[in-house]
Amino acid sequence: MDDLLTTSIEPVLADRCAPSQVREILRAESLDAKSALWQALDEVGLLDALVPESAGGSGISLADALGVLIAFGHHAMPLPAAHTMLARRLLVDASVEFSRGPIGLAVLDGSASDSAFVPYGHACHSILVEKSDGLWLVDVDDARVDRRSEWGGLDATVAFPAGAGKRVRTAHADDEPPMGVLLELGALVTAAAMVGAMARVLDMTITFVNDRQQFGRSIGKFQVVQHNLSVMAEHTSAAQIAVQSACASDSFSKARLSRGIAKARASRAAPLVANTAHALTGAMGITAEYDLQLFTRCLHSQRLQFGSESYWDEIVGSHVLEHRDSAVPEIIHMTS
Repeated sequence: MDDLLTTSIEPVLADRCAPSQVREILRAESLDAKSALWQALDEVGLLDALVPESAGGSGISLADALGVLIAFGHHAMPLPAAHTMLARRLLVDASVEFSRGPIGLAVLDGSASDSAFVPYGHACHSILVEKSDGLWLVDVDDARVDRRSEWGGLDATVAFPAGAGKRVRTAHADDEPPMGVLLELGALVTAAAMVGAMARVLDMTITFVNDRQQFGRSIGKFQVVQHNLSVMAEHTSAAQIAVQSACASDSFSKARLSRGIAKARASRAAPLVANTAHALTGAMGITAEYDLQLFTRCLHSQRLQFGSESYWDEIVGSHVLEHRDSAVPEIIHMTS
């Protein structure tokens, strides 16, 4: 994505979000060790990019921010930068005060449990939570945070005590964020990050197979390898098209189906791209020292965040059967 905003933020990401620095952040136990990257993002105004200009932000649309959202995935962003961008926009719209620290997103599934899986939850200062009665902003000091390390990130399971947090409510009931908006927006920015990660995985795999010599020539010259690279590229491009389509909506809060299709397409592509990359890079690809695993771990984790492909397929399919909406099959065909 070659746009002015992405071009301006790339040097910051290259300087503060290199693989060695990502590893350092993921190993850190203290939030202070993560502050250099966060301060750099906040100082350039990126985290307020979606906030209206009247409130001190840049007032850009999701479509204009797409390049940055993809860049986060391309650099294995270990902190909830995209989630904070969304949260700040929603909180400013509701005139709710918030800290300048990382804000996570969580969706309670409506069961009796008060716990939710929170991407980057171990790194958050506060969490914007979607409950059955609307949105709430909860300080992590008022919740119980248990780190989830199965994919090597900073994800967590967070328990939210009853009555904790501030209600996120706009001045007019007609302007209330619709139910499900946090799930949709979280799915969209996660899909965008997955596109960036898949593109990075593809680039790394191409470099590896072109450098790796076997039988007197690079293995990238073998037809079976080229075929697998082509399939990886096709799935990455299809996911990107779906995300671009979802971001093109004029509405910040109402684009459920296109966002669901984007997340489903990215989640379906993620294991194929990740697994093919590891197959082509062989033993080197599974070593902890090799950077590939930073991105494939993210893909496997993000595949399930804010709804997997099966979750969104059911929602989109049910809508098509109920409404006979011709536009949805057209979008699915375009991205398949």
